[in-house]
Amino acid sequence: MAFKRALVVDDSKLARVALKKLLEEQDLDVIFAESGEAALELLDRESVDVIFMDHHMPGMDGLETVAAIKRNPRTATIPVMMYTTREGEVYVSQARALGAVGVLPKQVERAALFDMLMELGLVRDRRAPPGQEPSREVQAQAYEVDRRLDDQAVGISVQSLVRRILEDQHLALRADILRGNRTFARQVASEILEETRRAEEEAAQPAPQRSYSQTAVTILVLLLLVPALVLGGLYLKTARELDAAQKSLAGLDQTLEERMQAAESVTSGLLEGMNEERASTLSSHLAGLAWSLNESGSHPYDQPAFDDRRLAQLKTLLAHLESIGFKGTVRLASHLGEFCLTTSRLGELAPAPDETPVEACAMVGHPLDDSSFTGERESEAFAAFMDDPRNLPPAIRVELVANDRYSSTRRYPFPDNAVTAVEWNAVAERNHRVEYTLTPAR
Repeated sequence: MAFKRALVVDDSKLARVALKKLLEEQDLDVIFAESGEAALELLDRESVDVIFMDHHMPGMDGLETVAAIKRNPRTATIPVMMYTTREGEVYVSQARALGAVGVLPKQVERAALFDMLMELGLVRDRRAPPGQEPSREVQAQAYEVDRRLDDQAVGISVQSLVRRILEDQHLALRADILRGNRTFARQVASEILEETRRAEEEAAQPAPQRSYSQTAVTILVLLLLVPALVLGGLYLKTARELDAAQKSLAGLDQTLEERMQAAESVTSGLLEGMNEERASTLSSHLAGLAWSLNESGSHPYDQPAFDDRRLAQLKTLLAHLESIGFKGTVRLASHLGEFCLTTSRLGELAPAPDETPVEACAMVGHPLDDSSFTGERESEAFAAFMDDPRNLPPAIRVELVANDRYSSTRRYPFPDNAVTAVEWNAVAERNHRVEYTLTPAR
């Protein structure tokens, strides 16, 4: 039975089955998710040891899903390997920056997959001499022990530590007193026996001599018993004082804990209020900033949506957002205008002359109506800027969207009395725009 588990996230059934076969050869248990959203939902209830992530998927793409996995403390430590046809140093750098451990091609070789799993500690080197590799049952038990040890958290509170120290001191003091009493008692008993022996020897002597010896023994015994009684009293007093100190300490511990809880509650309330106020202020500022940018977001028919002018605007915006501590996503969405177009002799579409009647337009729309590829709307400088992750602040993600005719939204309606191309195209150019959306991270 396999005891390491891998999650394969891919919308292609063929790709999932192919990778599953390779992973099962390495004794890994494999589960599937067909999209990024399904993978996040599965990780809420399942535990896995490694994730293989495709890039192109419906809904959230692979990099967006990796970022969501790394933001969740419960799943942040799971190694994620991009398993995709995408390649190139820029893509690898972007994947690693978001938390992926690397990139594997769809046509991965068994040796490369094995080396990657071995680096992650998910498989063992099978080139060891026969008979030295542990059995599957032993490996499974070892893995289960490791998992349980990882889940354990050992700690001790301040109050328990203080009590432990006082108890140790009390036991040590008590042992010292008992040890001293035993030593003193042995000395007293030895002296009494010695005096008794002497008294017996003197018993055979004249009466005055024997009477004097008995009196001396009595006095000596009394002198020796007094210190013993004093030490016993001191021991009892010390024990009572230690018990009282422990009770007092317990009361202080309870008072300290109550005050700490009260202070924590007050601090939490203050921080929550401050955070809500700051979030409200930041939200208002971002809304105003986005509105200002979108008011000047339109551009002419023959000008790329993401051109050098837009690049300068984006750089200024990113510098400002970083200075105010913004963390989140900056989304630039290109919307197409519905222009009144005519066809030239060479068959190229262009805005109709101003006096052309609207009903005489050869086409109402834009040449990029069927395209959602951002590369067709970028200048070379803008594309070079976006391809280098070092140009972007670490906590800010820039997302470009190229809407086709069906996903573009018309912000300004066309007037019913538009008769000529100049009137129509004036409204179309206002709708031919780039729209900013600023979304803080949660």
